[in-house]
Amino acid sequence: MMDGIVCTECHSYLTTDLSSCPGCGTAIILSGEAKNIIDQLQPNCLIHRYEGSDLLEPAFIIKEAKKNVKVATKLKDYSRPIVVDKTKVYSFNQNVLSSIQALRNERTATMRRYDQLIETHWKNLKPYHQP
Repeated sequence: MMDGIVCTECHSYLTTDLSSCPGCGTAIILSGEAKNIIDQLQPNCLIHRYEGSDLLEPAFIIKEAKKNVKVATKLKDYSRPIVVDKTKVYSFNQNVLSSIQALRNERTATMRRYDQLIETHWKNLKPYHQP
């Protein structure tokens, strides 16, 4: 079920209970050939937002400037896009994204397992008592 929609005229994020866009006044048509809203994000690029991170996020390019790109990672971002340096925007590749996400999940699971193993050793420690 949709939690929101985006007006294709002014890119305002809207709730599904409106009959027209408060931003530009366009009548909202939710389905059919005359549909004039965006209700699903189809990513066309991958972005790297955080220094030191290996997280890639699927995104949709809204506007391109000389040094930066405005992108949306979810429908709500259309009204307030995320600004990313062009050097951190890559072509969308689902195989690369899936592989990196799988490796990140595996790393998280391994770290969690090591933390549990370390905790079991800590539980075996006894307080020191002087004779």
